[in-house]
Amino acid sequence: MARSGKFWYKNEREVMELLGMHQVPGSGNGWVSKEDGENENVLCQLKSTDASSIRVQKQDIDKLEYHALVSKKLPVFAIQFMMSGQVYILMKPQDVTEVAKYVSTGNYTPIDSEGLRNYLGAPEGHLNNPKPKVKSSAEVREAYFEARRKKYEKKENSAV
Repeated sequence: MARSGKFWYKNEREVMELLGMHQVPGSGNGWVSKEDGENENVLCQLKSTDASSIRVQKQDIDKLEYHALVSKKLPVFAIQFMMSGQVYILMKPQDVTEVAKYVSTGNYTPIDSEGLRNYLGAPEGHLNNPKPKVKSSAEVREAYFEARRKKYEKKENSAV
């Protein structure tokens, strides 16, 4: 019997609460909110299945690690088997000490920009000169929409 999207959404919320996180609304369907759950120190991706096995793709793990590094949070990949109700955590061996420290103290100290540089393969000094931030104030947003309107407005000599 197939389960509804409403069921999976509710299940995701319950598992995130079990892990001490809150569910990210619309997780992964936009550019703002990534992954399935988070708190101030952890970013979590959840894969749930009714089957007795599950396929985990390297791409999913890489995306989780990237999003966690960018947001300076600890990556946690959770796997849930619905038949038994068991939830498991997947992590790299070098992250075990960080996860254990987080579980015992509730705190996580994120890696510095050197760790991000190593992860992204950026050359020395590259992260010291980041691209300028894009502002999202009302003025900038209105200027953007005005520029788009002018670009696509009909010309006077148009046949239409």
